[in-house]
Amino acid sequence: MEKILLFVLSVVFLAGCGNDNSTSLPVITNSARICNVQDSKNAALWEYMNDWYLWNDALDQTTNPSDFDSLQALIDDIKEKNPIDRFSFIMPKQSYNDVFVNSVTFDFGLSTRIDEVNKELIVSFVYDNSNAQVIGMIRGDRIVEIAGESISDAITDGSFQSGEFWANNEDKEQVEFTWRTVDNEIKTMSMSKSTVNTHSVLATQIIESDVGKVGYLVYDSFTASSESELNEVFKYFEEQAIDELIVDLRYNHGGSAHTSNQLAMQIGGDNVSGRLYNTQRYNANHSNENRDVLFNLYEGTNPLSLARVVFLTTQESASGSEVLINSLKPHIDVKIVGQRTYGKPVGMRVVELCDQAIFAITTQNYNAEGYGDFFDGIPVDCAAEDTVTGDWGVNTDPMLNEAMYLLNNGECSVSGRLNRSKKSLFEPLKKKEYSELLLR
Repeated sequence: MEKILLFVLSVVFLAGCGNDNSTSLPVITNSARICNVQDSKNAALWEYMNDWYLWNDALDQTTNPSDFDSLQALIDDIKEKNPIDRFSFIMPKQSYNDVFVNSVTFDFGLSTRIDEVNKELIVSFVYDNSNAQVIGMIRGDRIVEIAGESISDAITDGSFQSGEFWANNEDKEQVEFTWRTVDNEIKTMSMSKSTVNTHSVLATQIIESDVGKVGYLVYDSFTASSESELNEVFKYFEEQAIDELIVDLRYNHGGSAHTSNQLAMQIGGDNVSGRLYNTQRYNANHSNENRDVLFNLYEGTNPLSLARVVFLTTQESASGSEVLINSLKPHIDVKIVGQRTYGKPVGMRVVELCDQAIFAITTQNYNAEGYGDFFDGIPVDCAAEDTVTGDWGVNTDPMLNEAMYLLNNGECSVSGRLNRSKKSLFEPLKKKEYSELLLR
């Protein structure tokens, strides 16, 4: 069986259930007097964590913030002493703006995964209008050489994973890629890095089936800019009068709570309108901010009022993806196909400290039935592997095939039932850091 690891050709940060839909962040401090002194910045972060951190009662009060040479080192120490927190992290404010405000990155415009058995890079998706799309790459292609260097050799000697492989690639230079297409054709073309709009809707399709028209949506992240993309998709689905819906969240790491709620309402429509979406609970210091959040369309359009939805998930499906699933479950028939999700039922109140964005856990999310303890992930109804066999929507995709079988037959296939017991394939993630998940 292929051992496939996640790797980054484009660096994309996606936080989970953060500051609703705001383009500005609450500020801890921007005082030059504090920002120019590391000890003062550490002290400001420590004070904030004691006030807002969901698990503030677990903080080690013998900690001396001055002992740490960076904000990240202080956060790492807090997490080491509180193992339930795999999630809190820090990133530059400019990176936050690029992704959450502007939805851009500077790169080739594709995401890849390492196939360690065949020693190749599998293209997992390509952004529209990126240089990778311009030269003809699609999901399912396999990259065998970059800049004349063998991917097989780089994977074998470890230089690819370490980043050494990329040391000589300047941002604007033309880099030669050799890849094998899904049709087994070898191609060699060059491209450079450029500004890429990281849209969230990677694919849409209408699939004819025994149960009627099935809408298929591949949705990559809950960013504010994706609201209009979702509106276009659901307008199309309404025009096509779909009978069923499959939402592919296999690479969706989360994002805006506002947008997650919008998507839930566009799926459920009248079946969820006016009902409880989720409850957000803070620590004792801020229990007055606990709130029940109703299903809300916000600026969304064309709600479908579906009684059933199928989600495709993997262990990369995290945070906002999981809250979406968990929040819909009490109200409509929710089926999950693929692999157990990541396990992040908690949210982040993202704040600004000098030139850094602080992603610290401040809330826990519960659905209308009071359930919100899926730290081991949400299990699937029918199991299937994420094997990349071609572009989105191909009939050789094991996860999509299993979802269609479930819709057509009302039950899992034999393999979908058997694979649920294969813990080696679908066991919960225990130690992987959320920030590692986001660096793809």
